[in-house]
Amino acid sequence: MNKRKMISSICCGVILLIFISPFLWAAEDPGTLVMETIDRGLAVLKDPSLKGTEKAHTRRQQLWEEISPIFNFEEMSKRALGQYWKKRSPEEKKEFVELFTIILKDAYIGKTDTYSGEKIVFVKEKQDEKDYASVQTKIITNTGSVVLVEYRMQSNSGKWKIYDVVIEGVSLVNNYRSQFNNILMKSSYEELVQKIKGKNDKEKT
Repeated sequence: MNKRKMISSICCGVILLIFISPFLWAAEDPGTLVMETIDRGLAVLKDPSLKGTEKAHTRRQQLWEEISPIFNFEEMSKRALGQYWKKRSPEEKKEFVELFTIILKDAYIGKTDTYSGEKIVFVKEKQDEKDYASVQTKIITNTGSVVLVEYRMQSNSGKWKIYDVVIEGVSLVNNYRSQFNNILMKSSYEELVQKIKGKNDKEKT
């Protein structure tokens, strides 16, 4: 497996290790929060009662229920759509957030099955502004390879949430924005929505 595929396989799953309990949002700094919630995520993935193919649906559903509160899907959607976000009506924005959330769920939930004992180590936390922070971590694989993962977070009313994940210098949000821009340069917004719906429907089958 080449490094690009290895990073994709490992990190898509590790993104989902960021679990959170609501009472912790305002109680801890971003770095402590990330590392403590990673430990909770690892505990779920190691739970013997959730292992096996027959438990896959239950395991993934439980993961999603735990994961979703920490991600600011509206902010991620806004940044992913870029300049086209302002032109959308409130109804269109709501629909796009729902569709983009499904993309993220379908893209990464299944990747948790690839977890095989990788270690996640805290590197540093940086707060550039009062309401923004980044938490840098590194994944150490079973073969000794190191993958850098940065969680970019924003505080809203004291609640820290992730609005982007940067893996080996590649921004998740920027990657999707590039894809969406390529489509919107040639097609209408309505056609983009139909493409996303088609992809989401395909993932369900």
